[in-house]
Amino acid sequence: MSQKTIITLNKEIKDFLNKKGTINIGFATLETLAGGPPSVNLAYVLPEAKSAISFALPLNKELIRGFMAKKSIQAHKKAEDDQIKIRKKIDQTSNELVEWLEKKGFKAVAIKENEVYRTNIENWRREMYPDISHRYIAAVSGVGSFGWSGNIGIKGYGTAILLGTVVTNAELTATKRIPPGEGFCINCKLCVAACPSKMFDAKEISEVTIGGEKFTYSRRNNKMWCNFVCGGFCGLHPSGKWSTWSPGRFEIPTEEKKIILATGTAVYKYTKWPERKPPGGFENPLLPGVNLRMTCGMCQKVCWGDKDENRKNYDLLINSGCVLQKPDGEIVILPPDEAQRMFEEFPRKHKKLYS
Repeated sequence: MSQKTIITLNKEIKDFLNKKGTINIGFATLETLAGGPPSVNLAYVLPEAKSAISFALPLNKELIRGFMAKKSIQAHKKAEDDQIKIRKKIDQTSNELVEWLEKKGFKAVAIKENEVYRTNIENWRREMYPDISHRYIAAVSGVGSFGWSGNIGIKGYGTAILLGTVVTNAELTATKRIPPGEGFCINCKLCVAACPSKMFDAKEISEVTIGGEKFTYSRRNNKMWCNFVCGGFCGLHPSGKWSTWSPGRFEIPTEEKKIILATGTAVYKYTKWPERKPPGGFENPLLPGVNLRMTCGMCQKVCWGDKDENRKNYDLLINSGCVLQKPDGEIVILPPDEAQRMFEEFPRKHKKLYS
C-alpha cells in the first residue's frame, strides 16, 4: 500500500468510528507493539495482522454517581444496565468495523470487550490473560494513558470509559502515545483508597516496555484479590464503614495462599445466595452457569481525572453505607451500625452464606 493510501485508510476508519459515537481513536502497528507482553501479539488472533485499531466509549457519569452513593437499588440497576449496554455497543461497533474492512478486501478480527482469556495457559482462570489487551493497545496508540490504578483514562473522562479493539492485516499509520506527564491522572490515588481488597500498591510501580516505550502504573497484587471483591463475592470494606454493592461480609485475607482459598469458599457460598432482586447481571466464562452482578469497579468509577470530582465520588462512596441481602433476596442499604445489627439478627444459616 502507498503511504497516501495508508493515510486515507486511517482517515476513513476514524470517520467510520466517529459516526458511531466513539472517542479518541488510535492505531498501533507491529513496530509500535514490538517487544511487548504476549497480550499485544496480534498474531494470536490473526496470523497476518499488521495493525490494531483502538477506540473508547464513555460511561454515564450521572449513573455512576447514583451507583457510588447507593441512592437506591434502582440506581444500581441503571448503572449496571448502562455498563452492559456500552459493552454491547463496543462489541457491535467492532464487528461493524470488521465487516467494513472486509468489504475493502482486508482481514480483521473484533476483540471482545471483555471476558475472553488465553485458555492455553496453565491456571488460566486464575491468571486471566486476555487474548489481546485493550489497555496496552490503547496506551501505545494514544487513545488514553495509564492511571495509577492501571486503568486507561482520558482527559475529561478519567477512567470512566470502556475500550474496544480491532486487529487487521491492513497497513495503518501508527498514532503516538500520550507523553508521560500529559495524561489525565492527577496522582490522587483515590483509586487505591476505593479498593476494599487493596488490589494495587499505593507507592510501588510496575513497568512494561512496548515498542521501546516504557509505561508505568501501580504494582498489582495477585488478581484473586480483585476477583474476591470485584467479582461480587465480598463487598464489606475492612473498616466495616462502607461496602460495595455486594452483600458479602467475608474477611479479606492479606496472604496470597489464603486469598485463593477464601475466594473458592466465597464463590461456593455465592452460588447459594437467594436470587437477587431486581434481576439482572451477566455470565463470565470463568464461572459458567453463575450469574454475576456489577457490584464494584470502584477504582475505575471513582476517577474522572479531576481532583474535586474524584474527591466527591470518593466521599459519596465511603458515606454510602453497607449492602445486605435478606433471606428473601431483597437488597437493603443501611448505615454501617444498623447493617451490622440487622446482619446479626439474620438466621444463622443465612449469615453463614455471607461471612
